[in-house]
Amino acid sequence: MPRRAMLQEARASASDPAVICSFDYEAIEKPTRAIIHQAARFLYVKRGGGKIIIDGEEYPLRPNTLIAITPWKITDMVEVTETLQFIKVIYDYAYLNSVFKSVTGAGDASAEPLRFLTVEPVAYLDSIQAEYVDGIMENLKAELGVESTRVKPPDKPFSQLYTINKLIELVIVYRRYIMSHRGELDTGHEASVKEQSILSYLYAHSAEKLTLSQVAEAFFLSESALSKQISSMTGTSFSKLLSSIRVEKASDYLIYTDLTLDEIAKLCGFVDASHVSKHFAQRVGITPMQYRKIYSKAVTKFNISDKAVAFALTDYIYKNYETERLSAASVAAEFNVSVPEMNRLLLYYNEMNFDTLLNSTRVNKACELLVSTDYLVIDVAIAVGYSNIKTFNMNFYRFKEMTPTEFRERITLQRTDGSEASGKGRGGRRRASGGKTPDADKADE
Repeated sequence: MPRRAMLQEARASASDPAVICSFDYEAIEKPTRAIIHQAARFLYVKRGGGKIIIDGEEYPLRPNTLIAITPWKITDMVEVTETLQFIKVIYDYAYLNSVFKSVTGAGDASAEPLRFLTVEPVAYLDSIQAEYVDGIMENLKAELGVESTRVKPPDKPFSQLYTINKLIELVIVYRRYIMSHRGELDTGHEASVKEQSILSYLYAHSAEKLTLSQVAEAFFLSESALSKQISSMTGTSFSKLLSSIRVEKASDYLIYTDLTLDEIAKLCGFVDASHVSKHFAQRVGITPMQYRKIYSKAVTKFNISDKAVAFALTDYIYKNYETERLSAASVAAEFNVSVPEMNRLLLYYNEMNFDTLLNSTRVNKACELLVSTDYLVIDVAIAVGYSNIKTFNMNFYRFKEMTPTEFRERITLQRTDGSEASGKGRGGRRRASGGKTPDADKADE
């Protein structure tokens, strides 16, 4: 019985729901909690060793291991013998699958050309194969930038088309390497239902009118046993999990197509438009049409004056991030635009909405203070615009995946002259930047 897992975010980028792919680096020093992946990804191990369990099956990890994780797969990093360093490419599975269907001529709406990624999730590359994949990864990095640095490369012509092309290339070579490793030609073999995980099965069949009894029968389980297993894995019920999967698929159709809600309902397994709206609003917090209006790049057009406003907004946020009461409403009013319009402008030109851009700026400035001064953490929080330590810690962890104190202990600042500064062990506290004086009576963390 799988142990309860943590549900991971469903988007390729934390800053923009409309991004189809992101590139990043990650390092793991010790075993981690089991994770349910809502977004598909490739993990490409470059250094280290260990073991990973994917949907109950264990795989050894070593340099040049390429892992394909499809939506709703459960992974568990159960052993780390040497710090694992890997490249992480997160992508929009539904979008890429639709591209493959259009290219290969798979007209069946239920067809899933990328199904082999679910069946065979790990490929061990030889030196020649690894060199080729290294090249693809370098291309993606140059095109997309590194997600965790929040620095986007300059815009390039046909960037999305180039990115899709590289993802297709990566998927194709993965399939060929798997076939090469097996020493056999593609026989068109499909795994049976029993070989799929329950979550992958739900994802693949979510457009159908699935019931608990149907899925239980497919896996030769009783309804109570299936319910217990889903609850153990995800902490939620069968119906809520299925609704969550359908809403995630619906959000992709809202962003990338101009289909009506009734058409989306049929494709995602909902009864009708009102059924979509009800479940979407419950999960996302806004209506489907509001979501489409804010995030759909397909229907959003900008002109030169919009671009000037977007950059003026960005400049204003960078110059005023220390203002404690800086809000989306006040900044939008300053530029005589609505909050949704402001967010669309920022997303289009910065790939971050107001909240993400403001908090990213504050956290990055806080990082500089943590390693270049010995201010108490609460004083750093106040210096960059936060009114309380709880909000600061929450946002810091959101962007850096560690607490401010852990960051100060682990990270050193490398100056342009090559010297380094650490946030610990220096002399008395100095005045915070931006003219704010830390309150000496406040306690650290």
